[in-house]
Amino acid sequence: MAHFTPEQLTQRFVFENRYRNIAFGLIGIGLVLLLAGIFFASQSEPSSTGGHAVAAESSIHTVADTHGEEHAKGIGNRILSNLLLSSLYFFTITMGAVFFLVIHRVGNAGWQTAIRRVPEAISSYLPIGVISLSAIFFFLNHIFEWAHHGALDDPLIAAKSAYLNETFFIIRNLIFFGVWAGGAWYLRKLSIQQDGESDGVPLFRRIGTISAIYLIFYGISYCLFAVDWIKSLEPHWFSTIFGIYVFAGTMVSSLVTMYFITAFLKKQGYMQWVNDAHFHDIGKYAFGFTVFWGYIWVAQYLLIWYSNIPEEGIYYVKRYRVGDHEYLGYAMFFYTNVIINFLLPFVALMTRNAKRTWVAWSSFRINLGSGEGFRIPLGGFIPIGILMLYGHWHDLYLMVMPGAMGYNPGIGLVEVGFFLTFLGIFIYAVLNALTKANLAPVNHPYLEESIHHTTGPV
Repeated sequence: MAHFTPEQLTQRFVFENRYRNIAFGLIGIGLVLLLAGIFFASQSEPSSTGGHAVAAESSIHTVADTHGEEHAKGIGNRILSNLLLSSLYFFTITMGAVFFLVIHRVGNAGWQTAIRRVPEAISSYLPIGVISLSAIFFFLNHIFEWAHHGALDDPLIAAKSAYLNETFFIIRNLIFFGVWAGGAWYLRKLSIQQDGESDGVPLFRRIGTISAIYLIFYGISYCLFAVDWIKSLEPHWFSTIFGIYVFAGTMVSSLVTMYFITAFLKKQGYMQWVNDAHFHDIGKYAFGFTVFWGYIWVAQYLLIWYSNIPEEGIYYVKRYRVGDHEYLGYAMFFYTNVIINFLLPFVALMTRNAKRTWVAWSSFRINLGSGEGFRIPLGGFIPIGILMLYGHWHDLYLMVMPGAMGYNPGIGLVEVGFFLTFLGIFIYAVLNALTKANLAPVNHPYLEESIHHTTGPV
């Protein structure tokens, strides 16, 4: 069996300048693209948004008195909608990592101990995610229908006003944010403190108690969070499993992110105690939650489809029906959603080796006299993982934009700019957090078990 010295187990990630430059470069490029996108959008003709914009604004917002006012409103909504979209994307990834930590501690799982510093580092992004989402508190009336002026004239929205009102919305979400971020910070603090203890068992037990309480709160609050920030964008719609649907996508993207960061660290010479079995188990989790996401998607869609209740059906009509006045231009997103998030990952990750292999290359040779060839990624977890990460963004786009924006603005400079900016911030936050602690929890009771973890011969 492999043996690792204390020096190897206490190594810390070194945040080299090249990685900082990548993070800052992504932020810089993202901001430039975002500003360019806003500029070009402001210079385009009001009619460029087409009839869909008018239909969307008239059905979801109060129609502006002039084309100029309507167009300016569309630009502002697009900025706010993308702020919400990008904030949700990286926040949900982070919340998935926190869930991974607490559920495995409550379940006394040993295999994940060797990699747990990765999800702990991801959890360090939570305060940033809280700030980006909290900024939207000041603009609720711009993108949430229930917060619009005159929304209470709608009997259905008025009936929900005890829950859907700005004051209660802000209060309960600040409570959620405080408990989530504070609890994650305290659990990480105890985990790092455990490294300096001669006996890590007492702290291990305390972490278990806190994790159990956190998990109960998480299960309730995260479903309400999904309803508040996504489902309430279309308050006429009903779904009893929407929170679980969002949670499934959360876990897929979070597990893929954990896989990528762990592979990056191992390739850079860190965390050599992580073996193929660890990658296999993360891959199995990602595969399993992909299937779970597909199951919940079908369950939600079929229940709404065969009940044929207008208040429920309009959610899907707006996303896939072409020709109806409710249609807003999202058909391509709708029809590719299941393919990207379920069908392709399901087929590609079905085999055992697909979860263990980072990239499977295939060589092609072109006869141009030089005899040189080139390789393309034919399989492995990383290529399909990139698709899965995009799939989560694609899914959130389809959930957020019809309610927040109305018509489909497409994927342009504004969308790419927001994503790259947040990606750079996320990378910097996570890599910086990795420098703050040993990459292995050296006094964790299950570390030895995890280092020798195996899923059997291939």
